[in-house]
Amino acid sequence: MTIAVMGLAVCAAFATPAAAQDHVYSAEQIQAGYRLYTAQCQLCHGPNGDGIAGINLARQQFHTVVSDDDIRKMVTTGNPQGMPPFTFKPDELDELVAFVRSGLDHGGISFQLGDAARGKAVYASAGCATCHRVGGDGALAGPDLSDIGFIRRPSQIYTSLTDPSKATMPINRTVTIVTKDGRTIHGRRFDEDTFSVQLIDDQGKILSLDKADIRRYDIGMKSDMPSFTGQLSPTALADLLSYLVSLKSGGDNN
Repeated sequence: MTIAVMGLAVCAAFATPAAAQDHVYSAEQIQAGYRLYTAQCQLCHGPNGDGIAGINLARQQFHTVVSDDDIRKMVTTGNPQGMPPFTFKPDELDELVAFVRSGLDHGGISFQLGDAARGKAVYASAGCATCHRVGGDGALAGPDLSDIGFIRRPSQIYTSLTDPSKATMPINRTVTIVTKDGRTIHGRRFDEDTFSVQLIDDQGKILSLDKADIRRYDIGMKSDMPSFTGQLSPTALADLLSYLVSLKSGGDNN
């Protein structure tokens, strides 16, 4: 059995900037949608939403779907490629759409996707490039975002924007290192093995340090990235999120 979601479409690179989530869904709706998905859709689409070639529901990669209503229509009518129609109550359809739009995150984080083209402008005006880079443009202080929409689910990106410390991946945590010769280095760790640690310091320089030369090594639990909660309007935040979700192929897709 497959879910209407099979035909969702925005093309793998989110090439249609206007593609947007029409509503903000509650955590309860997302969790209820997870139960529906598990029972009706997972057999074909898989637990990660990538069971159908060319479709990745967790990454919001579809073929022809643009709006939430497109998802509802696909679920209820099916498609010629082999997706059967499903009969759901209106509230169940909302719940299923909520789960798909969450990036298949049954933790139940409520967020809204906006306009990716406007989001690109928000990215510029908010100064994101002072720390991050996209397609080779920008700084190295923060993680490269060129394919963030492929690496992380929409709900994870939203959490990074609103509660950065909660969403920071361990390898990207800031570190403060004091070397045996007395230097103090602060920066973002991006790689580490048994004998060495690699980081980008506050000046954007890439450093590799032997652990044998380190006297003190502190890993920060608080992200240096500011939260955009209250700093951006809900519309601007939704647009920025949509732009970041659109970055999937190692470059700026818009």
